[in-house]
Amino acid sequence: MNMRHLEIFLRVIEQGGFTKAALAMRLTQPTLSAAVRQLEESLETQLLNRLGREVVPTTAGRLLCGYARRIFALRQEALSELQALQAGEQGQLLLGGSTIPGTYILPQLVAGFSRDFPQIKVNLRLAATETIVSALREQLLELALVGGAVDDRRFDVIPCFGDELVVIVPLGHPWAGYENISEKELADVPMLLRERGSASRRAFELRLTEHGVDIPAERLIAEVGGNEALKQGVLAGLGVAVISKLAVVGEVNRRELVALPFAAGPLRRSFYLIQVKGFKLSVAAERFKALVLSRF
Repeated sequence: MNMRHLEIFLRVIEQGGFTKAALAMRLTQPTLSAAVRQLEESLETQLLNRLGREVVPTTAGRLLCGYARRIFALRQEALSELQALQAGEQGQLLLGGSTIPGTYILPQLVAGFSRDFPQIKVNLRLAATETIVSALREQLLELALVGGAVDDRRFDVIPCFGDELVVIVPLGHPWAGYENISEKELADVPMLLRERGSASRRAFELRLTEHGVDIPAERLIAEVGGNEALKQGVLAGLGVAVISKLAVVGEVNRRELVALPFAAGPLRRSFYLIQVKGFKLSVAAERFKALVLSRF
C-alpha cells in the first residue's frame, strides 16, 4: 500500500471530492484521480462511488478511511515523540554505576537531573565495575560512573569525584583506639573482602602489592557481594574489612564502627565517567554528562 496514495484518498474523503482536495493539496485533479485509482487497484476493491463531482466512500472505503486516520495520527505522534527526544524533553537515560558512586553519588545527581527534566525516565543499574563496563560494551548503557580506572581504548574515560578506602573495625575491637593501621598488620587478622571485579578490592590489593604484603588464604574469612554485607560481617565480629569511607559515614557517626586510615598514607582513588568511544549519546545522556562534569 502506497502511503502517498492513502493520504490522497483520505484527503478526498475529508474534502468531499476531488476538486477541493486538489486545491487543498495543490495538486491537479487528474493526479489525485490516478492516485486513488492505483490504490483501488493495489487493494483490488472499489473505495469510492463517483457521483458526478461528489464522491461517497464504499463500505470498503469507509473501513479503510478509519484505519487511515489512525495511521496518520500515529505517524504524527511518532514524529512528535522523536522531536521531543531529539530536544531532550523526554525519553530514557540508560545509566550505570558501580557500587560506591552508584549508591552515594549518582542518586543525588539523578534527583537533580529529574527535577530539571521530569519527562526523562532514568534507568539506573548498579553492579560491580566489571559488570557495568561489560554492559556499556554491549551498549546496554550509555554512561556509567565507576570506581575503577578502565584500561580499554574502546572507552572514553574521564576522572571525576574521589574517594578514600579505610579499614573498619567494630567499636570494641583492639584496633578501635589506633590512629591508623599498617598494611602488614592486615595480614595477621581475619579479613572480609569484596567480590572479585570490585574496584575497591582491586585498589586495596594494589596497595598490598606495593608494600609486599600478602593476605594468607586462611585469613580470608569471606568474599561478599556488597558493602552492606561487608559492614554487617564486621559488626558481627567476623573480621576486619577495607571499604569506602563514604559507605560508613552513618555507622561511624553512630559509633558502631571505627574507620582507620592506612599508616602509609591515605588510600585514595578516583571515580570515572565512562562511555563507549564513538557512540553517539542521546540528548538526555549528553545533558547528564554535562551535569556530572559541572559538579566535581
